[in-house]
Amino acid sequence: MKLPRNAITLMAATVLLAASAVNIFAQEKGDKQKNETTLTGCLNKEAGDMYNLTNETTGAKMAITGPSDLEKHSANHTVSLTGTMKTDSNGKPVFEVSKIQHVSASCRAPAQ
Repeated sequence: MKLPRNAITLMAATVLLAASAVNIFAQEKGDKQKNETTLTGCLNKEAGDMYNLTNETTGAKMAITGPSDLEKHSANHTVSLTGTMKTDSNGKPVFEVSKIQHVSASCRAPAQ
């Protein structure tokens, strides 16, 4: 039995749509599995290639690592950083940045 050309086109479109839906679902699932968190604070560069994010309310500091874009925000800029918690080679917690969002070109001093 020979199918009409419209039926073949419709079946091909259905297959492509189904494949796209599976691909989108897989990407969403992968992002959720990363366990990403967003932190906002004052970014400063420390010795070497390490950075610290300081909570502007409490003054608590978090070690930060990530892409070279951190450098341009490392002089007391307020940023929102998205990433995951990791452990460095010394067993200390470090926040590994995957996304940087500039908030302000300055930071507030922590409340005393």
